[in-house]
Amino acid sequence: MALIHAPRSVALTAVLATSLYGVSGPAAALEPADAFRRAQPSLSAVEALSADGRVLGAATAIAVGQGRFVTVCTVLDGSDAIRLTTSRSNATATPVARDLRRNLCLLSAPALQDVAAIELAPKGAELQAGERVFAVSNALGLGIGISEGVISGLRRFGDSTLLQFSAPISPGSAGGALLDAQARLIGVIDYRQRDGQNVNFAAPAAWIAEIEARNDGDARRQAWRDRAPRLLRERDAAALTELAGEWTQAEPDEVDGWAWLALAAQLRGDFTAEEQAWRRARSLDKATPLPGLGVAGALLRQRRFDEARGVAQELLAVRQEDAAIWLLLARAHQGSGAQTQAEEAYRKVLTLDPWQAAAHEGLITLAMQRGDHAAAQAGWARLVRLYPDRPELRWRQLQSLLLAGQSERAWAVLERLPAELAGSGDGLLWRAQTLAALKRPAQAIDVMRDSLAKQVSDPSWAWSELGKLYHRLHRFPESIAAHREAVRLAPQIADRRFWLAVSLKDGGHLAEALDIDRQLVAELPNEAGAWRQLGMASAAAARTDDSIAALERSLAIEPRQARLWSLLIEQYHAAGRRDDVLRAHASLRGLDAAAAERAYRATIAPYAAGAVGPAGGAR
Repeated sequence: MALIHAPRSVALTAVLATSLYGVSGPAAALEPADAFRRAQPSLSAVEALSADGRVLGAATAIAVGQGRFVTVCTVLDGSDAIRLTTSRSNATATPVARDLRRNLCLLSAPALQDVAAIELAPKGAELQAGERVFAVSNALGLGIGISEGVISGLRRFGDSTLLQFSAPISPGSAGGALLDAQARLIGVIDYRQRDGQNVNFAAPAAWIAEIEARNDGDARRQAWRDRAPRLLRERDAAALTELAGEWTQAEPDEVDGWAWLALAAQLRGDFTAEEQAWRRARSLDKATPLPGLGVAGALLRQRRFDEARGVAQELLAVRQEDAAIWLLLARAHQGSGAQTQAEEAYRKVLTLDPWQAAAHEGLITLAMQRGDHAAAQAGWARLVRLYPDRPELRWRQLQSLLLAGQSERAWAVLERLPAELAGSGDGLLWRAQTLAALKRPAQAIDVMRDSLAKQVSDPSWAWSELGKLYHRLHRFPESIAAHREAVRLAPQIADRRFWLAVSLKDGGHLAEALDIDRQLVAELPNEAGAWRQLGMASAAAARTDDSIAALERSLAIEPRQARLWSLLIEQYHAAGRRDDVLRAHASLRGLDAAAAERAYRATIAPYAAGAVGPAGGAR
C-alpha cells in the first residue's frame, strides 16, 4: 500500500490546516437548499467494484483538496477497483492511507483534482446539543442528497468521542458529510455506528488531518483484509479458513482474524467451530456488539434458540437501541415458535432501522405462516419500493404470489416490470414459472428455454424447473435430460438429484432411480420425501418388501401423507399382510375418507366378508 509522497502530504496538511484554523466571523444559518448547493460539488459517490465490474458496496466521499477524498474504510476492503462519481465526472481512485481504528481512509483520484475541497468548520468550535446540522451523502446509492436534523450530543466510545446527530441516513451514507448550519464540515458519517432510528454518529472532522499519521502501513494485514472478503464472495471455505488461521496465529489478539475464522467455519457449515471463534473474538472485544452478535447467530444456526435468545437479551441490556440485536432476538423467538414475540421484535427493528430488509422479510414469513397472504404481499411491495435496484426482491415477491395461488396477480406484476428486467434471464424464468401456474406448461417450456439462453442467477435451478415442466407433459426423455444437466451443474444439491430420480422412475429407468434414491436416504435419513421416493420406486420395480420398509419409514417421519398410506395398503395387500392392511386402512380413514373407501373396495372388501368398512360399520 503506497503512502502519499511528502510534497502532497505537506500540501494536504496545509489545506486542512487553513480550514481548521482559519478565523471565521459569525455567519447566518443556511436553508437546506443553500447548504446543499454549497456542499454538493465537494461530495462524491463511492462504488467499490469487483474485477468484473460488479458493484460490491456504495458509500460517499468528501473532497479535501488536490484530488484527495476521505471516506470510510469498510466499503473498500476486498474491492478490486474504486470509482468516484461527482456531479460533473467520474474517475478511479486508490487508497493512500488508512486509519483503520477510526474507519477513515484517504483516497487519491488525480483525475478529480479540480473538485473543490469542502469547507471545514473552524477548529475549536464547540458543538452544542440541539444545533442544526445537515447530512449530505449518497443515501442508498441513489446519488448525493441532503437531510436535516440536530446535534444530539457527544458520545464516548472507548477512547474516541463521536458526534451523535438526528438527521436521517441510510445505507450508502457512510463517508458522507455532516455539516453545521453554515454548511461547513464537522464530521464524517459512519453508518456502522448506529443505535436506533435517527440515532446516528459521525467521526469529528478534525480526525481527517490525522489519517496519515495514524496510517496502518502493515501490508500483510491489509492483504488479509482485501483477500478475505473476496474469498467469502467466492465461497472458498478452505482458502478462507487457511487465511484466517494464518491471521489468528500471527495476530492472536486481533479481533478481525477471529471474526474471519468464524465466517469461514460458517461457510463450511461447521457452526460449532463458528461459535468457538466468535466466543474467542468476544473475549478480546467486550465493548462492541459484533462478536456477541456472531455468537448468537452461530447458536441460531445450531437451532439452540433459547441460548441465542439469552445472548441477545444480554446484549440488549447494554445496547437497547441496536437494531441488529433486536433482529437476532426476533429470529430466536421465531425459531422457538414464539410468533407474537418474534413479530414484536421485528417491528422494534424497523422502528430503529426502517431499511432493515431482513426484518421486513421476517414479518413476511410470519404473515405467510399464519396464512395472511395480503400482509405478505404488502410486505414484499414495501421491500421492492425500498430497494428498487434489487431485482431478487421482485422475484421473491413473485414466488410469494405463486405460493399463495395468486398466479393472475403474479402475471400482473410481471407485466409491470421494466423492460430490462422482464427480458433478463431471471425475468423470463419467473414468466415461465407463472405460465406454469396458469396451466400453460407448453408455453412455459418455450419461455424457460429462452431464459436459459440468457444469463440466469441459478442455471441449475432453471434446468430443474424445465425438467419438471417436461415431466408434467409426460415428456420423460426430455425431462430426464434437463434434470441431468441440473445435477451436472449442482451435484451437491440433493433436490436436483431427487427430481432426476423422480423422472427416471416415471420414465421407466427404475434401476438408476433406485440407486439415486438409496444415496439420498443415506445422506438424508430424516427426510420423509427421500424415503417416500425410494418406496415408490421400489413398488414400481415390484420390490415389495423394500417398498414397505421405505414407506413405513417415510410415514413414521411424516404421518399425514394420505397418498402414501394408500400405496402402503397396496404393498401390504401384495405381501399378503392382512392385519397390516387393516391397520393402515384405519390410519388412512382419518386423513382421507374417499381414498380410504377406494382402498377398502380394492384390498379388503373382495376378500374379507364381515370386515370393518371405512365408515366403521360391519361389511
